[in-house]
Amino acid sequence: MRRQRSDNDPAQQLRRELQDTALALRCAYERFNYACEPELVESSVYEINSLKARYNYLIRRAKEQSVPTGERAEPCVAAAATEGGGPCLS
Repeated sequence: MRRQRSDNDPAQQLRRELQDTALALRCAYERFNYACEPELVESSVYEINSLKARYNYLIRRAKEQSVPTGERAEPCVAAAATEGGGPCLS
């Protein structure tokens, strides 16, 4: 009989943290894409850098523990980095 993993499983918790951080990073990029005020742009950049550092830390932990993550190369991309995206002109 195989034992089911519970919510208290460290690997499951690590995967959940990775998912939550990836979602927060996507939201931070979305806020950055719509920010026009210099203070909001700066705040978004700091938030994105912070979340990327956390995400990279969690990925390293998952790799050390051999936890499958379903990791993609980058969780998201700023609109200005894609074709058609441009900077805010305000």
